[in-house]
Amino acid sequence: MSVEVGRRVFVGSVAAGLPLLAGGGATLAFAQRQNGATRVQDPVFDQLLTDMKGAVRSLSQASSGEHTRRLASSLRVFAAWGASTQFDSRVKETLRDVVRREGKDALLRRNLDAAMFKAEAREFGFDGTSAVPLPVPAPVDFATRQWIVDDLLANGVTPRWQAVAATLDDAARALDRTASARSAGVTLVAQVDPSVCRMIQQEMSYLNIQMVFWCAPWFYWVPEPCGMATSAYLGVYAVGWWYGC
Repeated sequence: MSVEVGRRVFVGSVAAGLPLLAGGGATLAFAQRQNGATRVQDPVFDQLLTDMKGAVRSLSQASSGEHTRRLASSLRVFAAWGASTQFDSRVKETLRDVVRREGKDALLRRNLDAAMFKAEAREFGFDGTSAVPLPVPAPVDFATRQWIVDDLLANGVTPRWQAVAATLDDAARALDRTASARSAGVTLVAQVDPSVCRMIQQEMSYLNIQMVFWCAPWFYWVPEPCGMATSAYLGVYAVGWWYGC
């Protein structure tokens, strides 16, 4: 996968294949209508998601190592919550059921509804007034999709949440260094560390494919699956944009 991408282009290079649904509440309502399910109640999940959304809204307006770490912390607690609830086992079971019903190839070829993606992003501060622009959707190659799906089927999602959190911690330190240098009037010769951008791009690819599933009406047993995946995706996107990837 190429990592030589421009600041505003790279975030779009991994943003296709997302059947996102309009609005934070609308996404859940859609899933409920499709499955005849009522919203699952989990106060821990709800608080974590509220914290994630707050961090992402802040990052849509300004560069911040603090809010980047806040997002990373929420993802780590999500992973711990998942481990305590057998979350990965249920994720793998759900995806295997989808493969049995629809076929793996059909699963891999799900596409983005651009209008719905924009509506979902508005719920997180990307409403035309944000400092960070909306992602520009572009295809994810089929081989990358297949690799990510195979990993999800084998390992679930919580290991990836931990990996995203680690990447965000690295990015937060990089943002802190840049902010410190600027406040001291220092001009950095190389302000962007390519290794940080590579990690950000990799996690965005993974989160993109996760959104294919979380925003489909399959995970009705999760309190707000689309909101969770979209928060993580847009947060990582905003961090990458501020860092200059």
